[in-house]
This record gives sequence, C-alpha cells and structure tokens, in this order.
Amino acid sequence: MKIEILKEDSEYLYTFIQKIIEDCGPRMPCSPQELKASNIIKKELEKTCDDVLSEEFTCHPRAFIGYIRIVILLDIISIFLFFIPFFFKTNSWFLIIAIISFVLSFLSFIVIWYEFFNYQEFIDKLFKKKSSQNVIGRIKSKEEVKNIIVFSAHSDSALQFNLLKHLKFFYFVSIFIGILFIFSWIVITGLFLILILVKLVNFQLFFNITVWLVIIISPVIIALWFFVSGGEKANKVPGAVDNLSAVAVVLGIGRYLKVHKDIIPKNTEIRLISFGCEEAGLRGAYRYVKAHFDELSKYNAVDINMDIIQSVKNFGIIAYEPTTRTKHSMEVVQKLVDAAESIDIKAKILGVSFRDKLIGQILGGTDATPFSKSSIKAANISSLDFKKYFKFYHQPTDTLEMIEKGALENALKVCLAYLMDFSSNN
Repeated sequence: MKIEILKEDSEYLYTFIQKIIEDCGPRMPCSPQELKASNIIKKELEKTCDDVLSEEFTCHPRAFIGYIRIVILLDIISIFLFFIPFFFKTNSWFLIIAIISFVLSFLSFIVIWYEFFNYQEFIDKLFKKKSSQNVIGRIKSKEEVKNIIVFSAHSDSALQFNLLKHLKFFYFVSIFIGILFIFSWIVITGLFLILILVKLVNFQLFFNITVWLVIIISPVIIALWFFVSGGEKANKVPGAVDNLSAVAVVLGIGRYLKVHKDIIPKNTEIRLISFGCEEAGLRGAYRYVKAHFDELSKYNAVDINMDIIQSVKNFGIIAYEPTTRTKHSMEVVQKLVDAAESIDIKAKILGVSFRDKLIGQILGGTDATPFSKSSIKAANISSLDFKKYFKFYHQPTDTLEMIEKGALENALKVCLAYLMDFSSNN
C-alpha cells in the first residue's frame, strides 16, 4: 500500500503547530489560551468537515495536580500526631492518636488512588470550577451510518512540572520514593495501631523508624510540594509535542479525506475531535464519552487517539495503560499495527512489557482511556524517543524543534491506512 502526502499537506502539519504556539502560547486547562486554540482548531475543521461544533463542559482543572499537596498535608499531620504521645509521655492518648494517624495516612492513599490511579473526580469540588470545550468535526456518511470512527487528540498543554524541569531523571526517583512513602506510612501506622491493641508494641522501635523515615523523606516531600507552581506561573509549556503534534495529524486527516473521499469506508461517519482538559485528568474525553455513550455504542464506535507524536522511528500503539490499569482493544491495536506495516512503518505494541508497566505506573493516561473504560473500542498512537523525554516533557522546551521531521506524516499515513483496511474488511 502506498499513501502519498503532498508537500503542502506535510508543511501544513508543522506550520499549524507553530501558529498555535505563536498566536495562543501555553494553553493550560480551562485557560483563555486553551479556548483561543480551540476556536482556531474549529475554524480549521470547518474547512474539511460537514459540520463542526464546540461542546462546552465544566470541571475543576487544578484538582488533578492539586491533590498532591492535599496528600502531603494529610501525611504531615498524620506524622505530627504520631509523635505527640512520644514527646509528652501521654500513654493514655496513644491509642486515640494512633487511630487518627492511621486514618489520615489511609485517607492520603485514597486521595491519590482515586485522583491519579483512577482519574476520578474524588476531591475536585475543593477546587475552583472552570469551563473548557471539546471541538468535534463530523464527516458524514452518504449511506446509512453503521460505524463511527473517531480520530482524537487534545489541544491543552500541561502545567510546567518543576521537578522534571530541574531534576530530569531524578523526577522519576522522587515520584517513586513519594509513592513508596505513602504505602510505607500506611503500613507503619496500621501495624503500630494493631500492636497497641494487642499490647505488643515496642514504642522506641517505632519512634526510631519514624524519625529516620522523616529524615529520609523530607527532601522529597519538599520537592513534591513544589511539583507545580500556582496560577499563571505554571502556564509555561508550549505543548508542541504534547499534544499539538497529534492535533495537527487529526486536522491532516480531514484535509486528506476532503480530497480522497473514496477511502472513507461505506456506512461510516468520521469524527475528528480535539479534546480540552486532558492535562486535568482526561476531563474533556470523559465528558464526551458520557454525553455520547448511547450513539457511540449503537454505531460500533472506535476511537483512534493520538498523544505525543515526536519520533520517526519509535512508533508505537498503546495496548495497556498501567497507571489506570486500562486495557485497550487488542483488535484495534493489531489493526493499527497491521496498517503501519502495510506502509512499511514498524510499530511496537506498548504497555505490555515489564519496563512499560513499571515506568507507566507514573506516566498517566491518555484520552483513549475513557472510551475503553466504557467498553468502546479504542487504542492510542504514540511515537516517542524516550531518550529525549527529559528534554521537553511538560517543560517550556516542548517546542516545534522537538518534533522529528516525518513523525507527523507517519502518524497521518497510519491513520489513513487504517481507514483503507477498514474499508476493505467491512
């Protein structure tokens, strides 16, 4: 199979990214810059789609990262309470304070479990509500609609990760140590409580363990407290790779299909979507799936999401997302791999190896997750040279220069090849 991308279409992919960066700048969730970018994307989709609409939604964008400080506060209070009886020799209060200390440590785990490891809006109402939008372009079928194929990406950019900017590789070390501390402190406070109840506790041993734990963990706790800055100070990431690269590919699909309508599968509606607030916990994608679940289910919808299109050689299809334990459709994953191979692009299946699962624990999710969690077939396309990850990810250096020439064209070709294969098999 041969798919030719014209020079002007190739150039469009990169000039679009630069235009958004120059005209809008960094676009943290629910910001005026995110809205401005969405409006530009809407105008671009109007050139190629039969109809385009913006669907506004509300969420609490700061909750997804803001939970970190809440977790830290809960654990600091838990540790402070844990020490009180030791200093004041109030043995009669040991049991009561041990219970409170354990409850607070367990609550800190619950917060991070729901907010990060499940992307649920557990404490979101503690943060300010704001508005964002999803932009949806539809290329309608001339025949009766039996299938919907969604190509999606997100237009917002991340808050600057201060730890990643300053610590680079040690960012991962800090995160893993922080998570390990949360689990360790639950175990310590829980075991301490049990041993008090059975009157077998060695108070001095637990005191010494906790002192050393506090000494070791303090630098990490301080670093995590400043994980992101407040207000506009965090809005410094241009987001060329993450994720204007994928938005450009989505727009490129529309441009190609406008000229080559013959590759659109029969009885199939194509939807080109730019989600808002991905960096706030996939809120835009979750809102979209909830609002359109009935029709997505009725018409056998498939979502081909794209997130981080940066490398020419490191092309991959994510089958499993370790952070949220999300399994994507292996049927869709394999079809994308086959589509890539049909145009001589080698594609790896990502998320299944031990390394992918280990590192993926803290990498977060993609907008394919809400689809798969709702039993709608989905997969995610990414192409990342992990050696360059620390140079740009969620940092001000996420600029157009980070995208290798040819990476966007490869992603575009794979999406088009998928459509061609879908046509021939349906």
